[in-house]
Amino acid sequence: MKLRKRKPIGKYAVRYIERLYALYSKRLFFVAKNYVKDSDLAEDIMQTVFEKALLYPNSILKVPEEEISYFLIAMVKNTAYSFLKEEKQNVHEALTYDDGTEGDYVEDPNDNYLQLIDLHALKEKLNKLPEQQRDILLFRYVYGFKCKEIADMFHMSERNVKAKCSEARKNLRRLLARDKDI
Repeated sequence: MKLRKRKPIGKYAVRYIERLYALYSKRLFFVAKNYVKDSDLAEDIMQTVFEKALLYPNSILKVPEEEISYFLIAMVKNTAYSFLKEEKQNVHEALTYDDGTEGDYVEDPNDNYLQLIDLHALKEKLNKLPEQQRDILLFRYVYGFKCKEIADMFHMSERNVKAKCSEARKNLRRLLARDKDI
């Protein structure tokens, strides 16, 4: 593979991008915030857009002056979509409260009837599941593997993994509900 060498960014390009930042940063921030609904993430998106502009100054220098606003907004939108997509793929429940303290309880937003789960009881219930069901649940929800990856590890079809995962969730719900009734 041949590595592409980048030319150093010229003073003109740096000044031009600095001027664009000064002119459009507030507007682009509000566009980003409108998409992601989070000020910190919107700021990250802004930084990423202007980092890309500095990495590829020739692209931004070729855009006519009257279209630069649209070009930057398009970059912000695409970057926001990428951030949201990545965030959605990596979503997980934190085991800390809003004040920063850690707790032994976690809220389960997917199952309304299970408002609080005692993590120690959850470990006990997981140990009561058949070994294969427990392993599939752990690989899927704790380690974040995709069903296809689990199927390859366990030498079974992806459909079978999904079925076993569903069965394991039902069994776990039943075990947890039994404790709640007692």
